[in-house]
Amino acid sequence: MLVALTALAAAAPAGAGHVASGARTAASRPPLKATAHVYDSGFTAPTVTVRKGGTIKWLWDSSLLDLHTVTFIRGPQGARYFSSRSLGSGAVYSHKFSKAGKYMIYCKLHAGNTQKIVVK
Repeated sequence: MLVALTALAAAAPAGAGHVASGARTAASRPPLKATAHVYDSGFTAPTVTVRKGGTIKWLWDSSLLDLHTVTFIRGPQGARYFSSRSLGSGAVYSHKFSKAGKYMIYCKLHAGNTQKIVVK
């Protein structure tokens, strides 16, 4: 097995698997658009990441007649406040993030329902 691993290492081109410091590949860049879901018990994925200038679209998938909001709690300095109306199943709300940083959102009607947004 050691011989096989040595042969593989020798066959790899110089620098394979190494990314220069500061270099970013297209695959490592956050998406410009992301979708999240609002359910009866909260948001999908505890964290959603998008690129600066990117948009997150929340889709309401509640099976109950329960209403929810997507409401800004905190974010980077200078980030603007946003909040959806109280919405129910089938609704859609989008927000474009122009400031890089970490954001926290919640549902005004269910304060325990939170989601972290990372904008890079």
